[in-house]
Amino acid sequence: MFSSRLIWKIYASYAAVILLSSALLGGLVTNWMKQDSIFDVRNKLQSQAYMLKVIAEGAAEFNGQSLQKHITELGSKIESRFTLIDKDGAAIADSMENPAEMDNHGTRPEILAARSHGKGSSTRFSETLETKMMYFALPIYQNNNISGYARTSISLDKMDEKLSSLMGTVAMGAGIAVIAALILGYFMALHFTRPIESMTKVAEAMAQGKHDERLVEKRDDEIGKLARAFNKMASSLSERIATISGERNKLEAILAGMVEGVIAVGSDERIIHINKAACDITGVAQDDSIEKPLWETLNLQPLNTILENTLAGRSEVAEEIVLTGKKGNISIEVLAAPIFTAKGEISAVVIVLHDLTELYALERVRRDFIANVSHELKTPVTAIRALTETILDDENMTTEDQGRFLGKILKQAIRLSTLVSDVLTLARLESVKGVMDVANFDLRAIIHNIAHTVSSDCDSRAITLKYEAPDKPVVISGDKEAMLEAVGNLANNAIKYTPREGSVTLILKKADGKAVIEVKDTGIGIEPAHCSRIFERFYRVDKARSRELGGTGLGLSIVKHVALSHGGSVEVKSQPGLGSLFTITIPLAS
Repeated sequence: MFSSRLIWKIYASYAAVILLSSALLGGLVTNWMKQDSIFDVRNKLQSQAYMLKVIAEGAAEFNGQSLQKHITELGSKIESRFTLIDKDGAAIADSMENPAEMDNHGTRPEILAARSHGKGSSTRFSETLETKMMYFALPIYQNNNISGYARTSISLDKMDEKLSSLMGTVAMGAGIAVIAALILGYFMALHFTRPIESMTKVAEAMAQGKHDERLVEKRDDEIGKLARAFNKMASSLSERIATISGERNKLEAILAGMVEGVIAVGSDERIIHINKAACDITGVAQDDSIEKPLWETLNLQPLNTILENTLAGRSEVAEEIVLTGKKGNISIEVLAAPIFTAKGEISAVVIVLHDLTELYALERVRRDFIANVSHELKTPVTAIRALTETILDDENMTTEDQGRFLGKILKQAIRLSTLVSDVLTLARLESVKGVMDVANFDLRAIIHNIAHTVSSDCDSRAITLKYEAPDKPVVISGDKEAMLEAVGNLANNAIKYTPREGSVTLILKKADGKAVIEVKDTGIGIEPAHCSRIFERFYRVDKARSRELGGTGLGLSIVKHVALSHGGSVEVKSQPGLGSLFTITIPLAS
């Protein structure tokens, strides 16, 4: 775990350098101390050898008996060993051993070197003293001839002990220094890596979407400059991310609010984005479509072909296709356009789906409406023309016949006027403005006015008229004249289709914060098959009876549009032979 942290990587490198340097320096110091100690011992032995040489060369005779006393005396005062050797290598005097019992020293390295070079030294294990010794020898001259050798020697045990002790002290000091350096190095590494760890944490936090995280800027060194640069970069990045997020949210809001379906597909034919309208058109779920191939998600061959043609042709493709869905066949206008990168490569394709089904339906309604209006206008106009031509062509027509013909002309003119009025009313209600003159008004006045208006028709047909309204005002906001016409149409229809001695009831009430207007009759009723279509323009259950009663086929359509333009609804319940109940529901004024 520690090896993954930057501090341990830096510290390990630092510690390796410290330990390697300490080991190298320790080796050099140890070797220097050893060589220095050997040099000192050799110089000491050399000085003592010169002293012994002077004594031997100043003696009257060079023999053991005369010199043994001097050597023994020197040996008692100086820890070194003194030996006099004749020119043949035999020991003639020694400060520590009996010369007679000593081996011949003529072949010893220091004697050979002294004979050849004027002085010699060597270090070896002494079989006599059973210890490691250093030897130094000088030739002794008598009458300019070598008469023997002065040799000094000393045990190296004390030097080794002293050197070991000194090396232990040095090693301890070096160890303490290394430990101190390692501790200092740890804190130095921590000093440098802690800001980097902080940067890492802030960077990870920013990667998780926490764009407000910042570093503490306390230092003035390069790391402090780096922290300030990092914070500046983080602020700039946060601003850019906020800008991009805002633009993305705007784009998503625009795409979500579009009526047209929009599908963005990558160059690998996988869906990048699909808005709600496209999901509604194609019948797929948005969450199940992202990052999946278009052909797999939609399984619509015409759309797949358009995508392939766009990718292959590297240009816009516009076609009209028919898709089969849960709601049946729908006509779709498809526009596919490629999006290019700076290198000229296609990065994505945007497909726009425009549902033409409603447009075509409206076109059919418009054509049907024009055809129906033309037919409805042609009938009274043709009748008026025929009746007028008959009057003009028959000069002998009696006054009574003329009056009868003129009455028919008047009836057709009234029908024509009513039809034109209803068409204009319907056009006004279907316009962008909808309700024209908006104001708060009491529906009780509407009910009372209509009851008063139709009372004479009810009396002439022996129909009982009833109306009920609450004592308190029932106020809505809307077009009073339009509402008067809508309720009037329902009341007039109820009277027209109710036989003599029947009844018509107008009811006004409140329910769940809404105004409810009910028009109930005991008339002929409506077959269930017609109930869902009677609010369509020019739709008649019994066309002959409707025309006979002066109906235009637009009355109930006007009622529906008035209710819708007031934010309400209209519905019908009917049983053939028992009567019908029309209900208008309108929100109350706030």
